[in-house]
Amino acid sequence: VVYTLWMKRRSPWSVVWGGIAGAVPILAGRALALDAIDAAGIALCLSVFLWIPTHILTFSLRYESDYRRARIPTMPQRYGDRATRLAISLSSLGAAMAMTFAALQIGMGPGYLRLLGVLGLGLVGLALRSALRPSASLNFALFKYASVFMLSGMIVIVLETMA
Repeated sequence: VVYTLWMKRRSPWSVVWGGIAGAVPILAGRALALDAIDAAGIALCLSVFLWIPTHILTFSLRYESDYRRARIPTMPQRYGDRATRLAISLSSLGAAMAMTFAALQIGMGPGYLRLLGVLGLGLVGLALRSALRPSASLNFALFKYASVFMLSGMIVIVLETMA
C-alpha cells in the first residue's frame, strides 16, 4: 500500500520503499533458517536494498518519457540525469561491497570470492562508465547486468553454503 498506491505516484523516493520491500525477504529467510539475525543476513539484505536503485533508476532513465506521460515522478525528472547516474554508481558500489561482506561473513572460499569480486567489479565498472560517458545502450547494458550480478552473486553464495 505505501509503495504502490501512495509513494509511487507521488515521490521519486518510492524506490527506497520498494527497496525495503524487496530486501527484507532475504533477511527473513536467513533468520528463519538460522533462528537468528546475523551479519551475513543483514549484509545480504543490504546488498539487495542497494541493488534495487541500480535496477530501477537505469529503467527510469530508459523510459523517462513514459514515466512523465504517466505522471509518475522519477529521479531523472526531479534531480536530472547526472544526479541519477551518480546515485546509480553509488548504489552499485554499495551493493557490490555488501555482497562481498556477506560472502566474507559466511566464510566463502577464495575461488568463489574471486568470482564474486569479478562480478562486483563488472557492476561498479559499468555504473561508473555509464556515469562518465552516458549513453542509452550503456544504461540498458547496466540494467541487464545488474540483474545478472544479483542472480549470479546469490547463486555463488548458495553454492558456497552447499559445499
